[in-house]
Amino acid sequence: MSVKPKLLKYFFGHHVLNGVVVAVGVFLVALVGAMLFGFGPGMAAASGALCVSIADTSTPFAAKLRILPLAWIGASTTAFAAAFATGFPLLEGIVVVAAGFVAGLLIALGRWAIPMSVLVLLSMVFTLGAPAATMADRLHYAATASFGGALYIPIALALTRLTDISGRRITLAEVLREFASFLRRVAGFYRKDADEGAVCLKVVEQQASFADHLQTARSLIVSAGDRREAIRLIAALAAVLDAFDGIVSTVADHAPLRLADAPNDLAAQMERLLRQLANDVDALALDLVVGGDELSFPDREPALDAFAGAIATLEACKGADPDVLRAARLTRARVALALSHLARLPDLVTRPEAAEQAMAGVDMRAFAPPLGLSLDAITRQLRFSSPIFRHAVRLSLALGAGYALTWLVPGLRHGNWILLTIAVIMRASYSATRQRRDQRLFGSLLGCVLAGALLWIGSSPLLIVVQLLAVAVAHAYVKVDYRLTSVAATIMALLGLHLIDPVEAPPVAARLIDTIIGAGLVFLFNFVQPQWERQSAPGLARGFLAALRRYADRALRWDAPEQDYRLARKNLMEAFSALGESAGRMRADPEAKRDLWPEYSRLIAASYVGAAQIVTVRLTRRAALAELDLAGPRAERRLPGESAGAEAFAALRQRCDEVLREARELRHLIESDWTPSG
Repeated sequence: MSVKPKLLKYFFGHHVLNGVVVAVGVFLVALVGAMLFGFGPGMAAASGALCVSIADTSTPFAAKLRILPLAWIGASTTAFAAAFATGFPLLEGIVVVAAGFVAGLLIALGRWAIPMSVLVLLSMVFTLGAPAATMADRLHYAATASFGGALYIPIALALTRLTDISGRRITLAEVLREFASFLRRVAGFYRKDADEGAVCLKVVEQQASFADHLQTARSLIVSAGDRREAIRLIAALAAVLDAFDGIVSTVADHAPLRLADAPNDLAAQMERLLRQLANDVDALALDLVVGGDELSFPDREPALDAFAGAIATLEACKGADPDVLRAARLTRARVALALSHLARLPDLVTRPEAAEQAMAGVDMRAFAPPLGLSLDAITRQLRFSSPIFRHAVRLSLALGAGYALTWLVPGLRHGNWILLTIAVIMRASYSATRQRRDQRLFGSLLGCVLAGALLWIGSSPLLIVVQLLAVAVAHAYVKVDYRLTSVAATIMALLGLHLIDPVEAPPVAARLIDTIIGAGLVFLFNFVQPQWERQSAPGLARGFLAALRRYADRALRWDAPEQDYRLARKNLMEAFSALGESAGRMRADPEAKRDLWPEYSRLIAASYVGAAQIVTVRLTRRAALAELDLAGPRAERRLPGESAGAEAFAALRQRCDEVLREARELRHLIESDWTPSG
């Protein structure tokens, strides 16, 4: 089945299922609240559920069992704190600043805590903006919202259980989709005049997305224990990673560039084959979601045979470049290896016995990331040299300034939207905040226009339906396309305010002005002790070097257990991902703060080729003797007395020498060039 990759990304994925589940959960809370207390309080209960639902991400059931109660505690605490401060502007300001500081520190717990950081502020902002004139009214709102948040937890857990199996299958499809995108990026190496550094950067950025989805899939699938469905999906993940090894290995010796520079069409053939494989993997991902167990993978052996024929033709030419021949043989062997692993996927997903055999000796539970809940992670950040501490200070100051504006400027007296804008835009680094600011402005503009049109129509049933749809979209696409999330979130908030207090129509134009003011405050406070990417880049580079060292130790040992190798590969992929994400953020920093940018391209290219050399040594050692002839001589050209085993050993020794050379160059690059200035 042929499908466009972008459509697959937007319409098929666990994020879509997660968004629908959250919308259903919020709707059920609103329904129960309306039945118990009436329509208005029911909408207030839904707002409490909405706050807690921000922490309801693509995580295993066991993790949600711990995260959602913490989310409820955080949301309820800031809601009641804001309610008790009603009527005392100074006290309200202190609550706003304190909540911002705590929210900023929460990200020290890890990525899973980023939604927690947002929801505690959102709950406070909702309470400050509630249609209540007295403290008693606001306390009633906070209590109703807290009830809705508490009610959401069992509903969300029940829905998670209900969608558990299909959700895990979808996460495997997402991993395949990201791997297909990775194949397309790698195909870019084979174009004439390709800039290896620039292509490497794109490859590593896509690899970061692949690794992120892989980690989510590991968490969701591994948490299922030893159930047969889980074993099949875990084995499929392992096969995708083995195929990934094969594709990474093709970069060794700068092989793609050698083929691209050669006067033949070997590079063009390989680029076409990789793009065909990417389409095949995308089709398999779609079949996993909608096609049941009728899975298949196309036979691409004819394309490999044609590539082998082109190699033979080149070899027959007088004066053929031995380096090009070696690169071509390496490329064919490694793509064939990757193809063999991909071709196993239908069997692994549908046949438990094949999956159990493939996973013998590997405990995938060791790959599930731990959920960090220790307060030590936060207390260690209580120093001004900590980037997280400085982020907490910036966030609290920006929120304090925003709150002060709402009291100093009469026209902004109900400008809680300013605080909301600051809460969702400001991030720990300058570049991430800048990107969110631009996306938020776009989303708010479009969202205000659409919400204004819906409010002009004035149909309550339509508003409720659109509100639920907006909840699902806002939650689902926060990582896929934040602009879409911002549009949906704006519609959701404006319609929610109207449904809570339908007497006063939400000031759509005023909300847009508030968004611009909030974005402006974020821009200004982003320069208060900012975290430039060049400050963290050297540490990331050295961390990557340490991960590469551990990976080389496991990959090059003859007796290293498979489990140890896979764990080392996981850590290396995460270190690579950190480099790629850092490079992307640095591009958004001001030009004067990008003094390390020229080194990024060199570092990533050298890192990728070095890692590819290590993978190639491992694959060469594990390959059949007939496939070890990577150095070039054919069997009929062996020297007298030379055996096939001697050829294999010579090829392996040459590969090890190349690994050492690449490692020395990479280490010199990191230790000599990666020192931040200023």
